[in-house]
Amino acid sequence: MFDTIRKLKIILTRREKLQVSALLMVIIAMAITQAVGVASVLPFIALVMEPELVYENRWLLLVYETFNFTSVNRFIIFAGVVMFAIILISNAVSAFAYFIKLRFVWMNNHRLSRRLLEKYLAMPYAYFLNQNSADLSKNVLSEVNNLTKNFLIPLLTMFTKSLIMLFILAMLFWVDPIISLVAIAVLGGAYGAIYLRLKKSLRSRGKKRMQANKMRFKAVNEAFGGIKEIKVLNRESFFLHKYSTESFKHARLISWNAVIGQIPRFALEAIAFGGIIIFVLVLLLTREDARQVIPLASLFAFAGYRLMPALQEIFTSFTSMQFNQAVLDRIYRDITSGMQAEGQSRAVASQKKLPEPLSFISEIMLDDVSYNYPNTNYPVISDINLKIKRNTSVAFVGPTGAGKTTLVDIILGLLLPQQGALLVDGHKVNIESINRWQQNLGYVPQNIYLSDDTVANNIAFGIPDGKIDRLAVERAAKVANIHDFIINELPDGYDTLVGERGIRLSGGQRQRIGIARALYHDPLVLVFDEATSALDGVTEAAVLSAMDNAAKQKTLILIAHRLVTVKNCDIVYMIDRGKIVARGTYDELMATNKQFKAMARTSLQK
Repeated sequence: MFDTIRKLKIILTRREKLQVSALLMVIIAMAITQAVGVASVLPFIALVMEPELVYENRWLLLVYETFNFTSVNRFIIFAGVVMFAIILISNAVSAFAYFIKLRFVWMNNHRLSRRLLEKYLAMPYAYFLNQNSADLSKNVLSEVNNLTKNFLIPLLTMFTKSLIMLFILAMLFWVDPIISLVAIAVLGGAYGAIYLRLKKSLRSRGKKRMQANKMRFKAVNEAFGGIKEIKVLNRESFFLHKYSTESFKHARLISWNAVIGQIPRFALEAIAFGGIIIFVLVLLLTREDARQVIPLASLFAFAGYRLMPALQEIFTSFTSMQFNQAVLDRIYRDITSGMQAEGQSRAVASQKKLPEPLSFISEIMLDDVSYNYPNTNYPVISDINLKIKRNTSVAFVGPTGAGKTTLVDIILGLLLPQQGALLVDGHKVNIESINRWQQNLGYVPQNIYLSDDTVANNIAFGIPDGKIDRLAVERAAKVANIHDFIINELPDGYDTLVGERGIRLSGGQRQRIGIARALYHDPLVLVFDEATSALDGVTEAAVLSAMDNAAKQKTLILIAHRLVTVKNCDIVYMIDRGKIVARGTYDELMATNKQFKAMARTSLQK
């Protein structure tokens, strides 16, 4: 439990901790009023049974005389109204505490899920190479919700009910300590024994539930992500079965936990209320005057009415927390030490203003750069040395797996080399300056991601509607040779919705929107990672012509398989097995390098 509290303290912000403190004060007030409500039963019942107590008890007599009551019956009615008012106030405080508690935990759910997403977005690109996006989505959308609903709420419920129980038990001890001890031993011991017996099983099954939930999300993502191929190949049943298997496990484990939390209640309620009957019978046998038995029996019956639900909720909360301990452990790990992959995480989320671009006047240089991916022992690229002058065009070519994309990812600042450095005008690009360097870059990947939004919003990707520069959108679209298509063929022009992942557009159209996106900010450097591979010959020629025009004021870096796209580049680097094996213009390499010539011949045949 102490470890759990420690993890929660680290996860919660200072403001949230203050809110918890205020919530605890309300909970304590609620516990006190609940205990007072229970305690008020004994004097009221005693007064009903023995009206002469008004004259025998100095406090009752004081109230009687102060308010000038003219009869004992009227005073008893007054006492009943006061008792009822105490119970109403007690329940009102409880309702307020319940509202405050739920508002806190669900607002905390929002803040915690946002904080977790912020942490993920702040991670370096290399972190995502070893992660499954479905698992990360599950943590943000589902597991934080589980933590709130099945861990934080039970934790606060347990604390609340424990306080209520302690105050009521303290009052019962004052009345009759022996009977109170017996009740605690029987009921508390039974619940404690059941909990200890189930503790390990709860944690084990909680981990299995979390894994099943992960696989559910993964199956759904795969089904919708590959829907085109699934429909063509008629593989719907395979993905449905894949999801169904994990969903069944998840549902079975959830229902098991719910049943375990409730089953003891039925037996122990019978024990508790059977005990009250035995208690009344014992009192009647040992105390002949029923007038002494009824008030005491009423007190313990009413206390039992309050205590049994509290005990049950404490037990249910404990089982829920144990079952969902794995959720807390995972979120704690990701928000704290587990998030420091390669020590490269950086703050991103609340940036309201982009940093000033890093000065780029002369050249980009890779100085003896080597890199290997996490959890691998061999370098993808090694000992790379090259310079890219401003306003020149450079291409990287080579066989699949040669290291071209990794090299460009280092230039983009997505990966930091384990050896050597990326230098811009002699300044090393590191964690602190990556954001500034990336303000100079426009990037077009091989596979363009389009959100389910308008064409304009996809070109000005990540810019709020009110801040989009429509002139810049159209200018970029014209250079990417897609403006005429948008205006003439799309029903709402730039306000046309493209569908999820651009499903309503062809591959070439998506590619040109991606090129327009890269051009929207008018960057100094344009990076194309096989960005024309999905274009037909006519469209590719038009886009390359536009790129040649842009190259007069921009630095172009290309990765290409089709070597026709690199003919006009100032220099072509041939990469093989992570090393530069040749460099020169297209014509020079065609004349001097057999491997390059063979690649050029193959690409012309495609």
